[in-house]
Amino acid sequence: MASGLFLGHGFVTVTVADVAELAVVSVSPEFGLMDGFADFMRVIEDAPTLKARLRYLQQEVLQSVVATLREDTGAGEDDPLPLLVGGQIAWIEGALVGYVSQEMMKGRKAVDVSHDALGVLDEIEGLLGRQVLNYARRAAV
Repeated sequence: MASGLFLGHGFVTVTVADVAELAVVSVSPEFGLMDGFADFMRVIEDAPTLKARLRYLQQEVLQSVVATLREDTGAGEDDPLPLLVGGQIAWIEGALVGYVSQEMMKGRKAVDVSHDALGVLDEIEGLLGRQVLNYARRAAV
């Protein structure tokens, strides 16, 4: 898996060819929070290009969320509400990832951090107003 290469050699030294060669041998993807997350976060911290790419992807996700909110609500381009709600969603994601990263860097187990992150999410929900929580709500199917 590519993360193993990054952990072993650092992100900036691993080539696309290295990852492609590994992909032929290992095809099982990694999903979810795992105990090695702290090591992966250290790789990101040591690779300015990877940190920049992650920030760029976060901005792309925000733009996509805002576009989806506009589409789902019929809001016009001059309506700031989709951008404001999309910003809140981005804040939620950033706060949760920040919490998880901080706790994993302390050496905590992934299962415990995941459980506690649900409590953090409950706290975040308490900070949000009804307008944000009910914005673009879809009807139950």
